[in-house]
Amino acid sequence: MNRSRGLFVVLATVVITLGAAAPAAAVPSPQDASFLIGIHQANLYEIAAGNLAAQKGASDEVRRLGQLIAEDHTRFDAAVVAVADQVKVALPKVSSPEQQDVLKELAAMPAGSSFDQMWITREIETQGESLQSARTELNFGFDPRVKELARQADDMLITHVTELNRADANVNAG
Repeated sequence: MNRSRGLFVVLATVVITLGAAAPAAAVPSPQDASFLIGIHQANLYEIAAGNLAAQKGASDEVRRLGQLIAEDHTRFDAAVVAVADQVKVALPKVSSPEQQDVLKELAAMPAGSSFDQMWITREIETQGESLQSARTELNFGFDPRVKELARQADDMLITHVTELNRADANVNAG
């Protein structure tokens, strides 16, 4: 009886030790989760706003940029959704209420140069906000997959802001 009791103690110790050594399911940090949710909502907004510009833009440049931004954010959002699934972050189905308000404002504007200027102004603001969010994630995020998304976003957003500023100068000059 002593021998089986000793064997039981050894087995129980092994089970407890192995159980303690098994990694717990990783929970994303609040920063990582916040970035994923925010950048997903920004992507949803940018896709819709870009499509509006592609349809309603008066200038070739605004229509081209709208299409580029919609396509870039569509591709990027697929990567965001994939990482969010991996780290178990539930993403909203729609952009934020503030973003939806801006979309309604843009959709209500007639096509023309006023639309172009308003769209460019809003895009510079929203792309800049997303750029700040990406840089916050790069500085304070934890999960390497989420930080890699932030690096990708940073590159994409810098390109967009540069092109939007150039378009802004052309729209104001013309």
